[in-house]
Amino acid sequence: MLQAHHSSDVTFFKAPILERISGVVHGFSTRREGSPDPATGGGKPRVEGERDGFLVALGLAGWPVGRLSQVHSNVVLHVEGNEFANAAPEGDAAYTGLTGLALEVRTADCVPVLIADDSARVVAMAHAGWRGTSEGVVPKLVDAIVSEFGVSAGDLAVAMGPHIGVCCMEVGEEVFDRFANPDIFRRKPEWAKPHLDLGEANRRQLLDAGVRAHMIQASTLCTRCRGDMFHSYRRDGAGEGRMFSVIGIQP
Repeated sequence: MLQAHHSSDVTFFKAPILERISGVVHGFSTRREGSPDPATGGGKPRVEGERDGFLVALGLAGWPVGRLSQVHSNVVLHVEGNEFANAAPEGDAAYTGLTGLALEVRTADCVPVLIADDSARVVAMAHAGWRGTSEGVVPKLVDAIVSEFGVSAGDLAVAMGPHIGVCCMEVGEEVFDRFANPDIFRRKPEWAKPHLDLGEANRRQLLDAGVRAHMIQASTLCTRCRGDMFHSYRRDGAGEGRMFSVIGIQP
């Protein structure tokens, strides 16, 4: 379970499993109260203002922030220096051992995943929608961290931020066919199509990758249901804003 924090007029969430690791800074943003639908005009500057206020609240003002051009893939990037110097590279997961750099993922229903090893040698983030999840973006990220840094998957702490719940994640049969485990779907007589439990799908992939169950913490809030707190693509359409999830290692 994540815990809410407040700083001035900014509300954000943190995971106790990551907070206990000395040197790691992280957080999951929310939709600021009264934030307009970007489709009505003027939304983008307001949403970027949400981001700026969020970074200040976390103590990350002035930090370089690296983000990817997210394409719903399983592409994982090892950040070693100037990967973000010219443009946001395509991909949906990144990890780094650099200090003083924040990695950022942007979501509006997909699962934001933040990872750190218990000695703060490496931090990582992933953007896990149904496509990326079906292609194993998160376990691929875990495997890359283990291979590159020589840490144990059992020593990784993982937090999954607010995302769309199984209550609202209706998918077609073609999506159902992309996953080997039918237990991550629910069906009800009143539902025309199956519903995917996106958070549970990623949790099981983490367990299969060697992450220990007690080292995984996840938000239980649905972004589509909670319009007072979160942006949601499924609720608001293409003009919706984004939430920001960031993680970094203090210099």
